[in-house]
Amino acid sequence: MLKNVVIVNDWASIEGGAANVAINSAIGLAEMYSVYLFSAVRPIDSRLKKVGVNVICIGKKDILHDDNRLRAICKGLWDNETKREFERLLTTLDPAESIVHFHTWTKALTASLYAVTAKMDFKTVITLHDFFCFCPNGGFYNYQRNEICTKKPMRLTCLACNCDVRSYPQKIWRSMRMMIQNRVLAKNRKIYFISISDLTRRICTSLINSSRNSRKVYKVVDPVEINENQPNKLLDNNVYLFMARLSPEKGGELFCQAITDLNLKGVVLGDGYLRNELMERYPNIEFVGWVTGKDKQVYFKQAKAFVFTSLWYETFGLSVAEARSYGIPCIVPDSCAASEQVIDGETGYLFKTGDLDSLKEALIKYENADIQVMQNNIMNNFIADNWSLTSHIKNLVQVYNEIIIES
Repeated sequence: MLKNVVIVNDWASIEGGAANVAINSAIGLAEMYSVYLFSAVRPIDSRLKKVGVNVICIGKKDILHDDNRLRAICKGLWDNETKREFERLLTTLDPAESIVHFHTWTKALTASLYAVTAKMDFKTVITLHDFFCFCPNGGFYNYQRNEICTKKPMRLTCLACNCDVRSYPQKIWRSMRMMIQNRVLAKNRKIYFISISDLTRRICTSLINSSRNSRKVYKVVDPVEINENQPNKLLDNNVYLFMARLSPEKGGELFCQAITDLNLKGVVLGDGYLRNELMERYPNIEFVGWVTGKDKQVYFKQAKAFVFTSLWYETFGLSVAEARSYGIPCIVPDSCAASEQVIDGETGYLFKTGDLDSLKEALIKYENADIQVMQNNIMNNFIADNWSLTSHIKNLVQVYNEIIIES
């Protein structure tokens, strides 16, 4: 019988999509189990202790923000101090009654934690918020050429390729980290994966099955911040909305160029190191920065369409699901996981990933479409309960119970 769930995440507060799922699932699971959050970076979300989640936060910086670069390089590969703290926690728990669930561990924690779960024979679940389990740079994406990478991970052609977002030396460092990770993961007898989209499941299942250790892959979609009010009045709106981190792989420049070429009204929600450059090049686009809660709702309510231009696979497309809850048709690239949420020509449009002309063609089609019919199609098929935190917790518990029974 399952009694304990240990959630592992780099951050102890919400700093992104994966952390949002980790923190909120810990809060939801605390109603049923003794829940522990093992993390590295403060601050600690105040809600955790209020619901009885036991928080163990090491209090270290993430790798990128550690001023001691030599320490960051070394401890980013393997961290014995954090490993000992993790072992101290797991020693207090019975492996037969416990599950260790990893969300993120590559920004501040390390694969050294998997050495502990292997040694102590804990059942271990990994949610695939990214592709770091299989790809050194975590995205099957060549940042130097701005295109999806189809090379076999960790083969010679992969190792020789400078695909990293920063530099080739960092690619080598990340490859070393993955070699270490692969060795410790192979020692874990009881590892299970959770994918958050069919695309992620297909990619990872093929890679898992080609390895020596066959692993089971479940599918549990992430919870989404759902609009609970009336859907948008699309015919009153003229804003094409984009929301993402402003980094190359998210395709912000593609969005800005297409909107500019067609003389449409574009709004960008998000931040990142490309923001100033994009603001300078595209003065016609409104750049808002990151917004949350009611401020974000204001912009979603103004949207005529949501444009998702990611150049890489993505593992889900959280913002697309959120937009759909407002009844907003979405224009999405055909190669990413978010395309699973769009029926081309019925609830939005698909375009060829990274192709400016294809995106503009989709936008022109949308300008001439009966968008009210599209919205009706979305709302007739969108079941809000399927995307709720309650539904997410229910599906997680089902996976946990199956693992406990199987073991």
